[in-house]
Amino acid sequence: MASSMYEENRIGKIIGGSYSEGLAIKVEDDSVVESTRIGAILVSQTEKRKYYCMLTDMVIEGMNKQALSELPRGNSSLLLNRITRGTSIYTVFKAQPVLSYDLEEKKNQPIRNIPVHASSVRRATYDDISDVFGSFEKNPKRYFPVGSVLDMDESSTVCIDMERFIERSSGIYGRTGTGKSFIARLLMAGIILCDKASLLIFDAHSDHGPDSVDEENRPVKGLKSLFGSKVQIMTIENLSSMAGVLPIEIDVRDVEIEDILSIAEELNLNETAQQVMIALKNKLETEGKHWLEEILTNGEDLAERFKDSEAVVNRSSLLALIRKLSVLKELPYLRYDRRPGTNSIDIILNYLQKGISVDITFGKSDKLLNYLFVTNVLSRRIYQRYMEMYERYISNRQKYSPPRPLVIAIEEAHRFLSPDVAKQTIFGTIAREMRKAKVSLMCIDQRPSQIDSEIASQIGTRVVLALSDEADITSALAGMKNSKQLRSIIESLDSKQQALLIGHAVPMPIAIKTRGYDNSFYDFVSIYAPKHEVDEKYEKTIEASKKWLDEMDY
Repeated sequence: MASSMYEENRIGKIIGGSYSEGLAIKVEDDSVVESTRIGAILVSQTEKRKYYCMLTDMVIEGMNKQALSELPRGNSSLLLNRITRGTSIYTVFKAQPVLSYDLEEKKNQPIRNIPVHASSVRRATYDDISDVFGSFEKNPKRYFPVGSVLDMDESSTVCIDMERFIERSSGIYGRTGTGKSFIARLLMAGIILCDKASLLIFDAHSDHGPDSVDEENRPVKGLKSLFGSKVQIMTIENLSSMAGVLPIEIDVRDVEIEDILSIAEELNLNETAQQVMIALKNKLETEGKHWLEEILTNGEDLAERFKDSEAVVNRSSLLALIRKLSVLKELPYLRYDRRPGTNSIDIILNYLQKGISVDITFGKSDKLLNYLFVTNVLSRRIYQRYMEMYERYISNRQKYSPPRPLVIAIEEAHRFLSPDVAKQTIFGTIAREMRKAKVSLMCIDQRPSQIDSEIASQIGTRVVLALSDEADITSALAGMKNSKQLRSIIESLDSKQQALLIGHAVPMPIAIKTRGYDNSFYDFVSIYAPKHEVDEKYEKTIEASKKWLDEMDY
């Protein structure tokens, strides 16, 4: 049965190639050419292993090169065309070996050699895909089905290894309108379903946690609707129409100079402003005061103190700084008195350590300043607390538990990771160093070329949707093997619901059709999502019913 299936999927045989440049496969039936697309997975199987290859190019070859250009045209030449096609003129598939699967040990291995000359090559089957990408049905706590092989039907399920996905930072790249938010939400749902980590989502456009609508104004369920008590929504707005949403409150004394520098462009701050803030901070700390609190509450008195020309801080520069920072007084979430139980950082950390993901939505606020400021302040504090928990665990592993793995999802990632900003924000540090403390980033961005090149090369798993800019494609593939061949696959992707998966959480590069975020996915989640909330409500209902029956003497 298997051999019959293999014959049905046969492409041809290997006639040349190399380990570095890829294999040349002579196509035996030209009808295969039009039904196969760049990025298809081809397999050459021997007695010991299967060699998985990715189709990177198609070339028309001929035994006589002159015949390729001088073949006659018209109806009279149809017979001659049929005679020469496949013999003196034929199609060659260029395929790059990307993975080896040991048939005896049943495990993936890095590609270290190539199949022998004249080895048979076929299209990948469903079994080939499940062998190397794992199975959700067999291990739902590790593998999450994210789509299907691009040139196969939807039963050819491609899974992401969520254990490996959360180990390193990830990137979701695609130009505007390609569906980055939907694939990001799928992966977020996968993290919650597999329950390997908590999510902290900085939801710039309220796309992920709350319910929303798509481009055609159709309702779309958010993560809160899908997972109930496993997701907590918080907001910077004073009021919210959604029950159970908590407000974000930031104590002014939690704001550092680096947090202000992250919004320097929005505040129109120059280089002198940083020097003034540092000098002011050093001066006021000796008096037990916080520099930003003094600027926002006692700005005029502060300027008066430094009117002397020999003062540590130049008065005119200080006045300019006070004027530009005054916009922060209007932020509804900035507090000047820390009230018990309202520290958002403590609240968020408590949720995350309990396995509850937190979505911070910015609601109707479209100000980039709010998004950059809140994201930086909260992430910096949470980073510090995670490091404290990790170092405490390292100091005494028997007494303390390690911090629960955390994935921080940020949209417009280049605004936090550009070469100029990455050194000032905490996200550059997280991308480079936080793997040991079990914190990683999920970077969602339409312009990966604006992300610092060192950080871009360290992104572990990448989901690359359609990109048109050459620099963006180069950045999306930074540090990846066979980037030249992968580039052609990205260029061949449709603008919707197609992506290239590469990196740490997948055994080999693969082009997929992403699964829909629709009713079928909602049904899927309802089957596999944790049931504790439903069970708890059901038990309370039963208890109430019993109590009522007892009171009625039934």
